[in-house]
Amino acid sequence: MVDTRSGTYVEGAKQFALAAAKASQNPPHTALEWEQIGNLWEKAIRQLENIQFQEPSYVEAQKLLAQYQTNLGIINNRRQIESDSQEILNQANKEIQRLIASTPADKNEIKAEIHGIITQLNSVKSGTTAYPEAKRLLTLANNKLKQLQAK
Repeated sequence: MVDTRSGTYVEGAKQFALAAAKASQNPPHTALEWEQIGNLWEKAIRQLENIQFQEPSYVEAQKLLAQYQTNLGIINNRRQIESDSQEILNQANKEIQRLIASTPADKNEIKAEIHGIITQLNSVKSGTTAYPEAKRLLTLANNKLKQLQAK
């Protein structure tokens, strides 16, 4: 018996998986890009979920399903890390702008605020699109802190 129905679903799933794997190469990616990659994994998973227990490709489909669901979990995690890191960077930038707009007269207060910004920037995860900018701002903040301590 030729298994064209389930074989077609497996091949379709493999095409979505291939597209997802290609799209996820060369990170970092934005949260939107991770979401789009996740959508491709979800489409691959939906293809495999169409295969019934009695069909010849069922076992292969279940193996692929486990792998693809694991990959989707990884992608969703990376999307969340990207989103969180971007939010932390945005918040740090707001704090920097606020500090520039109204610098406190007390040097210790300035140092405390810079330490707070440094703590925020240190929580930006490597491998995200926010990381290079966070590192750049960290260098500037640490330099400013050294200048204040030298005075």
